Amino acid sequence: MPPAPPHVFDEIVHKALASHIRQEILLVLAKKPKYLSELAAEIKKKPQTVDFHLNILTEIGLVESNWIEGKKYYTLKDKKILSFLRGRKAVPPEFRPKPPHEIVLDAWKDIGKRLDKIEKKLADIEKKLK
Repeated sequence: MPPAPPHVFDEIVHKALASHIRQEILLVLAKKPKYLSELAAEIKKKPQTVDFHLNILTEIGLVESNWIEGKKYYTLKDKKILSFLRGRKAVPPEFRPKPPHEIVLDAWKDIGKRLDKIEKKLADIEKKLK
């Protein structure tokens, strides 16, 4: 797969870092490589949850994995990301995931606008038929 353009890559990284769980994982991996159950225990999350987030971090290239003595260890690929995390810089609002209730409200607004357009078209058609 060809590399993403820089602006697209930045957007992907910002979205990935909007998750506190992924931030915790990166900070833990900054200390030393760890395998899944070690990470899960340290950040107090279920292994399935940590695995999900590790896959995202691996896919965008912030984390890499290696098999050592039958265990898959995860390592922070580039420590430059730590200055961002340790600086507690805010992730821009446009990259933060919306809470579910806001998603529903946005969907209702969109449906309302679409219904208004349909009603207007029906009114226009009704006028033409008279």
